[in-house]
Amino acid sequence: MVMKYMFDKNNSVLSGLDSKQKKQNLIVTLAVIIFFILSAFTLMNFLYCLSDCIGSIVCASPDVSGRDALRSLPIFLSFFMTLSGLMTAHTFYRNESERILRRKAKKHSGIGAVLGVIIIVYVIVMRINGRYLSLVEGAPSALYPLDSVLYAMLFIAISIILRIYFRHGGAKKFCGPSRPPVQRFGRFIRSFFRTFWLLIGLYGFCGFFYSIFIVDFTNGYLPYIIAMMLVSLVAFLTIAIWELCYNNLNVETRKKATLPLAFISLVVSVITAVVYFLALKGNLDGPSNVGFGLLPIAFSASVNFATLLVVAMPIIVSVTALFKGLIRRIKAKK
Repeated sequence: MVMKYMFDKNNSVLSGLDSKQKKQNLIVTLAVIIFFILSAFTLMNFLYCLSDCIGSIVCASPDVSGRDALRSLPIFLSFFMTLSGLMTAHTFYRNESERILRRKAKKHSGIGAVLGVIIIVYVIVMRINGRYLSLVEGAPSALYPLDSVLYAMLFIAISIILRIYFRHGGAKKFCGPSRPPVQRFGRFIRSFFRTFWLLIGLYGFCGFFYSIFIVDFTNGYLPYIIAMMLVSLVAFLTIAIWELCYNNLNVETRKKATLPLAFISLVVSVITAVVYFLALKGNLDGPSNVGFGLLPIAFSASVNFATLLVVAMPIIVSVTALFKGLIRRIKAKK
């Protein structure tokens, strides 16, 4: 039944679009996906640098940790700058109204531009002070910190282009699908948890993607590796399905699809969690030599809280959606 709701074109806000609206929707959706992937990779770079700093403190080298943090600041800021790009693209994707579209797009792109300027000025000052020996030091990337400067310039350009676009009646030019607006009641709380859930989805995507390239599948921990990849993938797919499929349904269909989709999501999440804890065999730390390379920040403490959070979040979201669907079902019967 849920498949009928999800894949019936007549139930989607995308139904009945003309060719121009379809092209705009495709461009915006691709922009959301691209910025999501970029945000995932910049998040992983953020976490690797943070893990190095934490490791230096643990090894009683706070001076080394401070030096690494100062050198890595453009990497930390690049994640938040990329996240602003994702929020800008998502503003077009949500498209609640012309006023909200214009206001939020300017705000999010402006934040990205400000962070970009800070990155450029910071790199120049650090180079003048000799903290960077060259604009191309070659670590942690081949072109660092020059690549951070070029990346910042890209986001400044995006912000300028958007302002030119809106100055010439941009919001009226955009006629893509208008999705159901976010309810005013509890909007702040909902926005907070949606942002937190987004970070979990980014973390899960990185965990799965990086594992394909950096995990040694011959080290004797194959069941644990597979389980960790599975929970990472489920965390990512859960947010993708709710955002790209469920939120594309019209209001009435969403009310009908909430309960069955939440039940399916809960079953999958619980099965994944059971598989993960069976693979741990009672050792909540997990084999750190495997997990650190996959999800670094999870193993900076004595227990991999971050990975356990990745396991728990799909269950929490599914249970919340299940209660929401039950309340809607009760109200509908009344």
